[in-house]
Amino acid sequence: MKTAANTLIKRGLYQADWQLPDGVKAFYSSAAFGNLAAHVGDDISSVMRRRISLTQLLALPAAPSWLQQVHGSEVAQYGRLGLDKRQADAVYSNSGKPCGILTADCLPILLCHQDGQQLAAVHAGWRGLYQGVVEQAVARFSGAAKQLSAWIGPAISAQHFEVGDDVYQAFVQRDETAATAFQALPQAAKWLCNLPLLAELRLRAIGVSLIKQSQLCSYADSRFYSYRRQPDCGRMLSLIWRA
Repeated sequence: MKTAANTLIKRGLYQADWQLPDGVKAFYSSAAFGNLAAHVGDDISSVMRRRISLTQLLALPAAPSWLQQVHGSEVAQYGRLGLDKRQADAVYSNSGKPCGILTADCLPILLCHQDGQQLAAVHAGWRGLYQGVVEQAVARFSGAAKQLSAWIGPAISAQHFEVGDDVYQAFVQRDETAATAFQALPQAAKWLCNLPLLAELRLRAIGVSLIKQSQLCSYADSRFYSYRRQPDCGRMLSLIWRA
């Protein structure tokens, strides 16, 4: 196993700080690399040029999975013939294909089996977490969940993510331990929500114990796009593949 730091390898491209099997790589982009989403009003030809540039810079064996993310729990499979569906919030490959998702405050979660072949990328806001996108992604892996490791990338931190009482009640009624991821605010029925911790709790509950939190806040760190800080913003890619 090798340890990778949050190393800047090219303007706007970072290597994730995560232990991975030999041959497996994980990277994420920042705003400096440019927007990689086709749905935010950016010039499409510019987006496509950035996507091609990223594929070439990282020497990817295939194009990354570009999903139509809808804050749900569907998982696409990336196989020899490409994606089996486009509208999904997670992607799984059992052959090391480049699994990636786009974010700008929501959680990017990358998953890796110890065999170095089974990989997944998950996009999760509070809706996706509640609907079970993490559980659905982990269920795609063969073998026990304890054979997986997870990386949780740049996302909005608790001190900047305020939610209503409906969100708090939804999570706590399902799992009392979720209360540790919420902090009550002086205003009635308002809470600060720790999305990265909520995701970690879900992962641990289903047997994934090797979890690396990046501790990077997309809202507070100007290197990253943040929808809450600036709604008219781009999206960043978090990506895992077998070289």
